[in-house]
Amino acid sequence: MFDLLGSALLGMGTGGIGSIIGKLFSFVDHWVDEKKKDKEHERTIALLELQNKLGAEESERELAVAEVHAASDIRTASYSHDASVGVGSPFVIDLLRLIRPILTLLLILLVGYLYTQSVEAGRATIEASVIYMCSSSVLWWFGDRTLRKKT
Repeated sequence: MFDLLGSALLGMGTGGIGSIIGKLFSFVDHWVDEKKKDKEHERTIALLELQNKLGAEESERELAVAEVHAASDIRTASYSHDASVGVGSPFVIDLLRLIRPILTLLLILLVGYLYTQSVEAGRATIEASVIYMCSSSVLWWFGDRTLRKKT
């Protein structure tokens, strides 16, 4: 009887140990699968970050091209405005073409006058505005019109 009882207990113990070992291997398999999924998620995230970076660089290039085209269109429109005065007397056409250079010269003279006559502190805002207008017109007609990004 003890043999039968010992056999039953030994069989139950062996089955329990097998069950425990099976669960242990199940946990190990689950842990290995989680590690594989983590590595795959990391690769997916790295790929998405690379795609975002490349997309941002592409957008920056497209923006730069659009800025160049816009600057070119503005310059062309500015030059074609003076060239397209239409049919009129030569005196009127010459007078129209002299308006901007004359305004520029008047602004330069106005800046010089304000510089020599500046006494009061209240004129500082007016002087700054006139200097800005003068420098803008001089640089627009005689300077470089390329748009540059601040670095």
